[in-house]
Amino acid sequence: RQAMRSDGRIFARKGSVNLWCAYYLRGVEHRESTGETDPKKAEKFLKARREEVGADKRGWRQFSGPQQDRVLVNEILDDLVVQYKKGGKRGIAREVDATMQSHLNCVREYFGAMRVIEVQKRHVDAFIAMQRDAKKKNSTINRRTALLMQAFTLARTSDPPVISRILKVDKLPEDNVRKGKFSTAEAESIFAGLPSYLQDFARFAYEIGARAGEISKLRWSYIQRDAITVPAKDTKSRKPRIIAMTPELQEIIERRRAARVAGCEYVFHRDGQHIGDYRKCWHTLCVLLGLGAWYCRDCRGQDGEYISMLDATKVCARCQRKWTAKKPAKYIGKIFHDFRRTAAHELWKAGNTIEDCMEVTGHATTAMFKRYADLFTEEEKQARQREVQRVRREWREAQPDNLAVMPSPAGLQ
Repeated sequence: RQAMRSDGRIFARKGSVNLWCAYYLRGVEHRESTGETDPKKAEKFLKARREEVGADKRGWRQFSGPQQDRVLVNEILDDLVVQYKKGGKRGIAREVDATMQSHLNCVREYFGAMRVIEVQKRHVDAFIAMQRDAKKKNSTINRRTALLMQAFTLARTSDPPVISRILKVDKLPEDNVRKGKFSTAEAESIFAGLPSYLQDFARFAYEIGARAGEISKLRWSYIQRDAITVPAKDTKSRKPRIIAMTPELQEIIERRRAARVAGCEYVFHRDGQHIGDYRKCWHTLCVLLGLGAWYCRDCRGQDGEYISMLDATKVCARCQRKWTAKKPAKYIGKIFHDFRRTAAHELWKAGNTIEDCMEVTGHATTAMFKRYADLFTEEEKQARQREVQRVRREWREAQPDNLAVMPSPAGLQ
C-alpha cells in the first residue's frame, strides 16, 4: 500500500475526457489532469512528475506544481507593481511614473500572456532583438528586461513562492553617464528665469548638491539655528543627514521664511502646496536659454539616437509629425539634477578633499562622488598623463648607469 502511495496513480474523473494523476510530495497529495486520453501517455506524464518530486526531495531542484505552471507573466508583473507602490524593502511608498509604465506596457505586450514556465532565454533574446530593430537604446532595453527579472525574483522569493525559478538576463553595455554641469552664468540665468517658487529651490540644490526629492520634503521643524537636520525617512540612503548652515543657505531660508504660508509645513512650496512635477517649465526655460532642445521621438539614427531637432512649432521636418502637450516631444539638455554634479565638481575644484566634499553632498561612496564630480576633464586627463610620464622620465634619468649594455645577437648586427 505504501509503495502504491509513493508511486502515485492514474484515474478517470467524472466530467473530464482526459485521464488524471495523483502523486505525493511531503505527505501532500497533488492532483492534475495529464491532458491525455491514452493510458500509456498518461503514465509517462505521471512518471515525469515523479521524477520532479524526486529531484525536489534530493534538493536538486524545487518542485513546480500545477498551480505554478499556470502562472502568467502578467500576474507576476502585477505583483511587482503592488510591491513597488508599497515601497519595497525600504518602505518608500511611490507611484508608477509614466516612464516605468511605458516600460511595463512593452514587457506586457510581448511576455504578458505567456506562462512563466514557458519563458526561456531564446524568448528574451528575441525580445531584445525586436527592441533593437525598433532603434531602442541599450539603456532602455536594460530597464525593460530588469523589470522582467525583478518580477521573476519577487515571485520566486515570496512566501510561499509563486514560481519555482528566477530569470537571469545579461545586461547590455551602456554609455549614458551624464556629465552635465552649469557654469555660473548659466546657473544665474536659470535662477532668473524660473517661476518664483522654484528660484530658491534651485539655488538650494546648487549650493549643496541636494537631490530635488529631498529638498521638496524639507520642513520647518528640520531647521535649527546652525544646521538643517534631515531625518532618515526623507533621504535616499535612509540615513539621517545634517546640513551645516552657511551664509548662502541662511539667505535662502530667510527668503523662504518671508514667503511662509500659514498651515504649510514645507520650506519650499507652491502656494502652500508640496512642489510636484516642475519639468514642463524647466524644459521650456532650458530650451529658451539654449541649454536644451526638443527632438522628434519617431526619427532615430542607426544607434537609436534622436536626430531630428524641432523648431518652436514642434513640427518634425523629417516626418511632419506635430508634438503637443499630450504627446510631448523628447527633451535633451540640462536637467535639474545637474546642479548636484555642478556642486560636487566645484567643491572639489576649489581644493577640498573628496571626503570633505562628500560631507556636503551626502554621497555614500567615493566612487559615486567621483562619477558625479567628473573630477578630470579630457584636457586635465591628458595633462596628468604627461605629468606622470615626465616624473617617470626624470626618475629613469636619475638611475645610476651601472648596468653593462648587452651586446646585440650576432645575427642582428
